[in-house]
Amino acid sequence: MEKFIKILFALVLFVSVDLNAQNTKGPSTRVENLIFQYGVKGGLQYSWTRLDDPTQQGVVSSHPIPGFNIGLVAAFEVKQRYFLHTELLYSTKGKNVQGITDASLQNRVIYRYIDLPMLYNIQFKKTLNSATLKQFKWYIGAGPIFSYWLGGSGTINNSELEENGLPAIDYKLKFGSRGDDLREINTVYVSDANRLQVGFNLGGGILLEPVSGRKIMVDVRLEIGHSWLGKKNSTDYVLPATYKDNLQSSNMGLRLSCAYLFEKNLAKKVRNLGKTRSSKKPKY
Repeated sequence: MEKFIKILFALVLFVSVDLNAQNTKGPSTRVENLIFQYGVKGGLQYSWTRLDDPTQQGVVSSHPIPGFNIGLVAAFEVKQRYFLHTELLYSTKGKNVQGITDASLQNRVIYRYIDLPMLYNIQFKKTLNSATLKQFKWYIGAGPIFSYWLGGSGTINNSELEENGLPAIDYKLKFGSRGDDLREINTVYVSDANRLQVGFNLGGGILLEPVSGRKIMVDVRLEIGHSWLGKKNSTDYVLPATYKDNLQSSNMGLRLSCAYLFEKNLAKKVRNLGKTRSSKKPKY
C-alpha cells in the first residue's frame, strides 16, 4: 500500500504545482483553455482474484466471473493533452473458485464495491479521413483505484455436502464474528476483513465528439489489486464445516465501459467575468 500512497502523493503534488504555476501568471497572460468534463459511465467487467497464498497453489484455482460498473465521471485538463480523470462507481466483482484436490468444490461469489479510480490520461489526435479532416482522440492512462467493500453473496458446493446428500448452499456475507450461534447456515461471517482496498489501473480508449461540447468515451481498463481482502482464516462457514475461503488474495479485473461526457471551458467564463468586473465604475 505504501507504493500506491507515494504514487498518489506524487500525482497530487504534480497537479498542484502545475495549477499554481498557471494561477500565478500575470494578468497579461492569455489562458486559452481550462477544460472540465463530467458525465455518466457504465459498462461490463470480468473479475477474479489473484491467489497470493502459495499454499493454495495446486489446491484451488480462481476463474473470472462477469460483473458491471455504473457511476459518475469528472475530469479536468491540468495542461494541454493531460487530464486528471476521476470516477465514482458502484461495481460488482468476484471469483469462481474451483477445487483441484476436491473436484466437487465450486465457490462462486460476487462482491459489491464503491470504487474511486483516479487516472492521469494523455490524449492524442488521429485523423480518420485526410480529405474531410475528420478526427478523433485516443488516450492512455494510469493511476490508483480506491475501493470500499460493501458486501456480497455466493453459492458453494463441495464433496462434503454431496456426501451428506445436501444441495449447494446460497449465502450472504456479513462482516464481523459469528459467535456461538450456528443457526445461520446461509450467512458467512468475515472477520478481519480489509474493507478499504487499494489497487492500480492501466487503461486506454477513444474519445468521439458527436456534437460540440459532448464526448463519448469508450474505455478499456485493467485493474491490478494490491490489498488483500482479508486473512487466511477470515471466513466462517457453518456448512461446509471443513471449508475456509482463503482471503489472502487480491482483486483483478478487466473492464469495458462507455461514458457520455459534457465538456465546458471554464477559462472562457473566468475571462468574461474579469472583463465584466473591470468595466464597472467604482462607486464612491
